Amino acid sequence: MNGNNTNVIAARASEVDVGKLIDHSKLNKVSLMTIILCGAVMVMDGYEFGIMAVVAPAIMQDWGVSPAVFGGVFSAVFIGYFFGALVCGALADRIGRKKVLILTASIFTVASLLIFFSQNVTQLILLRVIAGFGIGGAIPVAITLTSECAPIKGKGKYLSVMYTGNVLGSMLAGYIAGFLLPTFGWRACFIVGFIVPLVVIILVHYFLPESARWLCVKWKTREQRENLITIVKQIDPNIQITEDTVFSTAGTTNQEKHSTKDLFAGKLKWMTPAVWAFYGISNITLLFFLSWGPQLIVMKGYAVSTAAFISGNAMVFGVLAVLGSGFLYDKIGLRRGWIVYTVGGITVCFLGGATENIFIGLYCLSSLLINCAHMAVTILTPNIYPPAIRNQGAGTAFAVARLGAIAGPLIGGFLLATQLEMSLLVTLMIAVPMFIVSVLCYITGRQYDKYFAPLYAGQLEIKK
Repeated sequence: MNGNNTNVIAARASEVDVGKLIDHSKLNKVSLMTIILCGAVMVMDGYEFGIMAVVAPAIMQDWGVSPAVFGGVFSAVFIGYFFGALVCGALADRIGRKKVLILTASIFTVASLLIFFSQNVTQLILLRVIAGFGIGGAIPVAITLTSECAPIKGKGKYLSVMYTGNVLGSMLAGYIAGFLLPTFGWRACFIVGFIVPLVVIILVHYFLPESARWLCVKWKTREQRENLITIVKQIDPNIQITEDTVFSTAGTTNQEKHSTKDLFAGKLKWMTPAVWAFYGISNITLLFFLSWGPQLIVMKGYAVSTAAFISGNAMVFGVLAVLGSGFLYDKIGLRRGWIVYTVGGITVCFLGGATENIFIGLYCLSSLLINCAHMAVTILTPNIYPPAIRNQGAGTAFAVARLGAIAGPLIGGFLLATQLEMSLLVTLMIAVPMFIVSVLCYITGRQYDKYFAPLYAGQLEIKK
C-alpha cells in the first residue's frame, strides 16, 4: 500500500482506522490464511453434514427404520445448529472468532467419533444434536471472520471461495462413502470425520489470525493489542504505530458498548427480519435437497453405493456454483439472485418425470442452481451489521434460519414415507420455496445494493 492510501487510513497520527485499512487492501498473508483455514473448517463441516445424507440409506437398511423415523436424525442436527449459532454467535463477539471456531470444530469432531459407536436411532439423534451445535457455531464464525478480512470490493469473492469448502466437504462425503460402504460399512465414514478434523484444528490453532476488526473494538489485554498490531503491519508494513495509537473501525473503538437491540437499529429494523425469512425459507430448499437427495436417486432405481457416487458428482456442480457465485454477485448485484432462484425452481419440476440419464443431468443442474442461489443470502447476511455485533447478527440469522433447515428434512421424510410421487414432492419441497425466496432475494438484495453496499456494514453508522 502506498503513502497516499496510508494517509486515508490514518485520520490523524494517533488513530488507525482498521476498517478502512482492510477495505483498501489487496490479498495478503492475513486474508489468505483466513480463507484457507476457514475453508478447511468448512470442508469438515460439509463432510460432517453430507456424510449422514449419503449413508442414511445404508443405516436405514442396517437398522430397519423408515424414512419417517430417520427424518428425525436429519432434523436433530439442525436443532443443534440453532443453539450452536445462537450461543456461539454471541460468544464469538465476546471472546473472539478464533477461540470459538476451535471450540466448535472440536465439538463436531468428537461427536463424529461417538457416532461410530451408536447402536440405535435415539443415540444417533442425540449425537447429531451435539454435532449440530458444533457445526452451527462454526459456520457463522467462519463466514464472519472471512468477511472481516475482505476488502470492500471483494467480499463476495472471498466468501464464496471460503464457503466452497462446505460444498466440497459434502462432495467428498459422497465419494468417500462410495468407496467405504461396500467394504467397510457406514461406520468407517465417521472415523474419517474424526481423524482429518483433528489435523485441521491444530493448523487453525497455530496459523489462523484473529479478526483485526474484532480486535480493534474488543481488545482488553496487552497481548491482544500486540496481536492487533502484528496483523495490521502484515496488512500494511508501512503503517506507523506508536504506544499512543488508537485503533478504530467505522468510528468505533474498544470503549463502546453494544447490545442485541443494535440488530434492529435504523434500517436494520426491517432488514434483519427480512433476511431471517429469506435465510429460513432458502434453507428449506437447500437442506431438503442435501438431506434427501441421495434417497431421491435411490427411488430412481440406483443402488445405495451408486447413489452416493452420483450425489458426489452432483456436489461437484455445487462446488463450482459456490465458487463462482461470489464473482457473479459482485458483478451483477445480490438482488439479481432472484433469477437463479426462479430458474432453479423451474428445473427441479422436471426431475420426477425424467428418464434415468436425463434425471442425473437435471439432478446435477439442480445442485448447481440451488447452491448458487443460496449463496446470495450467505454473502448478504454478515455484511449488513457493524463489526462489534457482526457475528451475533450473522449467528442469530443463522440460528433462526435453522427452523427452515429443521422443517425441510423432517417434512420431506414424512412425505417420502407416504410414497408421494417425486414430481409433486420436489415441487412442494424445492420449487415452491424457491419461487417465494426469489421475491425476498430481490427486495433485500436491492436494499443491500442501494444502501448497505455503498457504505458497507464496517462503515455504517446505525441510528439508535
